[in-house]
Amino acid sequence: MEVVLVEKKSDGSHQRWIYQEESRTFHLVSNPDLVLAVSMTKTRNEVCGYPVIVQKYKPYNNGAANQKWHYMKNIKALVAFHSTALDKEITSANYAGVCTSSVIKEENIDQPGYCYLSPDGKRKTMLCLACGQSMRTEKGLKQLLPGVPFLCISGTKTQKPFLRGPFKVISVAEVDLSCDKAEKTLSYYQAHLLSLRMKTCTRAASHSGMAATHQKAVKIIAYKNGDGYRNGKLIVAGTFPMLLTECTEQLGLARAASKVYTKDGTPIFTLRDLVLWALDESFLQRDSEKQKQDAAPVGKEQIIVESMEENPRMKVKNRLFAKSVTSDSLDGIDKSLLTVILRNPIAIWVSCGEPFLPPNALQKAEKLEKQNWLKKDRILADLDTMRHKMRQLKGRRVAACQPATMVPTKSPVQPVVVEGGWTQQTQEEIKLMEFIRHTEAHLSEIQEMESKINFPIATKHIAVKPSNLYTQPNTKRVWIYLNGGRPEDGTYAWGKTISEVSLLYLKTWIFIWSRKVFFYFLIIA
Repeated sequence: MEVVLVEKKSDGSHQRWIYQEESRTFHLVSNPDLVLAVSMTKTRNEVCGYPVIVQKYKPYNNGAANQKWHYMKNIKALVAFHSTALDKEITSANYAGVCTSSVIKEENIDQPGYCYLSPDGKRKTMLCLACGQSMRTEKGLKQLLPGVPFLCISGTKTQKPFLRGPFKVISVAEVDLSCDKAEKTLSYYQAHLLSLRMKTCTRAASHSGMAATHQKAVKIIAYKNGDGYRNGKLIVAGTFPMLLTECTEQLGLARAASKVYTKDGTPIFTLRDLVLWALDESFLQRDSEKQKQDAAPVGKEQIIVESMEENPRMKVKNRLFAKSVTSDSLDGIDKSLLTVILRNPIAIWVSCGEPFLPPNALQKAEKLEKQNWLKKDRILADLDTMRHKMRQLKGRRVAACQPATMVPTKSPVQPVVVEGGWTQQTQEEIKLMEFIRHTEAHLSEIQEMESKINFPIATKHIAVKPSNLYTQPNTKRVWIYLNGGRPEDGTYAWGKTISEVSLLYLKTWIFIWSRKVFFYFLIIA
């Protein structure tokens, strides 16, 4: 719950605070369990710093430095984090998810934490806040009450191997993050991490260098899944991980590429799978072309001979699929066939884990959307024409000023009926109005049906509204100044609606500090 500056109210229960000098905290009068604190969970704003919030009071000597304040009466200002260095270190460690025993060594202090009993119920093990949160699902932890000083078990040298604390690899007992040793510890682990990365890169380079001597590169045209055949990128890769890396960079994916599909939706896991699919696809195309050419009747003997011979495509496929499916090696494939396949780039579609979307789905969706747009445009054009005709008929009727006709009736209640005249609509206007309403109902039905259709591609839909004869831009520019002030002190603001006009922008320029802002419009005829 953030704290904001508002106008002072004498009856505001949420604007009154009590300052306790012993705990150096500001308690809310309406709820003393809530205190004023500095938020350490949100990202710091470069202009405003960290926001001030209201949170539950933590009655610990250490671990709640963000709730400690000092009021300077001479300048009427508040100083945050008015506490000891140890309290600040423990607070920072808790919010950073670091074990507090790496900040303090072999010292029992009062701090937030958890505890759990051994299976026999005789020994109590205490954990700090970070270690307890990392192990909360494994053991039945209970929160410690204030006033119990302890040292986290993860930082002791006699800890069990499975009690590593919040770290996955590094042992808490070997890490020293105290004030005088934190920089040195950070430099040591950064250098150690850099050396491990260098060793990994050296091994990967040597392994890829050995593989590159006999591994052929494959030319590929990569498309983003869901974009159809648009914005394809030519990629040359020798291994499947290299292909995924290049696709992520060249296609500008938000996340790392993880799935590769062919045009028929076949998932690809290795370059060998991709080449085999392209080989199978070429055989299928060749067979279909041969069937078209051989449309003439064939003799019985030729049919028997062809049935006795094994299909060359199946023969090659059976021979090639004997290789491991997890290998990128292209060994075992006929060199002449491989040359033909690798001559042209192979089209693939890359995704970050999303299911496959057919390449022609985007074209179908765009075609359907275009048809709907053309249909609605014709209806909207007819509506504009009919409305214009309606205005002309009404104008002619009013301009004519024809008098009404008094028609006698036999009814004693209403002996005379007024018919016609310039105030009554003509039959042509009535029929035209009925046709306009029927067309508007038809247009609303089309829009409702269009909204229910789930297109395979998340295309951009723009709401279509019946356009008037004279249209104006959606975004308006207004001149805004303080009510009662001078117009020269105002400023411009832009927006499609009142909610789009930024209140923060207005507060910055015309000093409106109240949370409720009312707008008054001056209309000049």
